Amino acid sequence: METFKLNKILLIESHFKRETEINFQNKTTKNNINIDIKNTVKEKDINVILTLDFKSYDDVKTNIEAKIIMAGLFEACDSPPISTESFVEVNAPAIIFPFVREHLSTVSLKAGIKPILLPPVNFFELAKSKKSIQVESKD
Repeated sequence: METFKLNKILLIESHFKRETEINFQNKTTKNNINIDIKNTVKEKDINVILTLDFKSYDDVKTNIEAKIIMAGLFEACDSPPISTESFVEVNAPAIIFPFVREHLSTVSLKAGIKPILLPPVNFFELAKSKKSIQVESKD
């Protein structure tokens, strides 16, 4: 087992699109969140890429779409309390996700709407399931 050091968080891709006219009082608005995690491990270098796809839609159309891809560049050091496999599936995405949340919140404010606040994600459960999550929620 090894400990892990965060070297960098990189914004790889950022896409945000909104409709000009959005009825924020519409009670049928739903949000769909999809998270995908990929990783590469080469000796002590660990790269974890988290992709977020976000859509807010109602009965008629998609009002807001966002895609954010961020990478965490980590380094394995000595005497870690967890395995590398567990780290790349649970801990690394949990370290990267707050940066994705902050980016989406900031971009939505700049788009003239209230900040989009993503719900917390249990990356332990996500890793147990399938490495991809879809969440539907009402706004």
